[in-house]
Amino acid sequence: MIHIYICDDEDIVRENIRRIIEKSILIEAYDMKIERSCGSPAELLAHLEKPAQRRNLYFLDVELNCKAYDGFQLGKKIRSLDPHGTIAYITSYKELAYKTFQYHVEAFDYIVKGDGQLHGSVVKCLASFTERMKSENTDTDQFYTLRTGDVIRHVPLREINFFETSSKPHFIVLHGEHQRIEFLGSLQDIEAELADQFMRIHRSYLIAVDKIEAIDLKHNQVTVGGEVCLLSKKEKSRLLARVKQL
Repeated sequence: MIHIYICDDEDIVRENIRRIIEKSILIEAYDMKIERSCGSPAELLAHLEKPAQRRNLYFLDVELNCKAYDGFQLGKKIRSLDPHGTIAYITSYKELAYKTFQYHVEAFDYIVKGDGQLHGSVVKCLASFTERMKSENTDTDQFYTLRTGDVIRHVPLREINFFETSSKPHFIVLHGEHQRIEFLGSLQDIEAELADQFMRIHRSYLIAVDKIEAIDLKHNQVTVGGEVCLLSKKEKSRLLARVKQL
């Protein structure tokens, strides 16, 4: 399910967008829900800081009446919390689109408030987003995207054996068939994103279930890609059940 967040400090506009989205979800049977509709960046960010689903859809007002954040600054902050989230900007001035380059924020759409086409623009945005998600889900080559320094890398999921917490605080080590990459990240966030193919078997290990070579229940170890990962005692039964499903 896709979670939708709305942030606009104009109550009338925000409520209108909320109604349009809810009606579209009902009519089109989209697998979506509005998780939060708020008038301030602080309220939205407070919710995102908590453990939550990533890869959400955001409708953000550009001209937020907030000293700390305008819409582009909020988008940049959201990117740090939800790197794969999709952002649609709501604005009275579409020519401000160029500022997304200044803040390095990729925008999926721009919805103009005062052109009399708000309803149609929001509906079209939801339809376009749904089509993009369908296209991604049918892609035969799925990737995990990460950033190392200034480089964004796309690693095929079929080449990843497991993720491990690094000895460096807040860093993760990706163990692949042909490479080992250390990057800034959270095992909890990766688990939420890749739960269909990977499983958390220990606080420090998230493994590709279909890459398991051996399970040593006596010594609480799992061999994946020729390397040994620790297995938490409380995860033994869940792991065995998951393996049986393969």
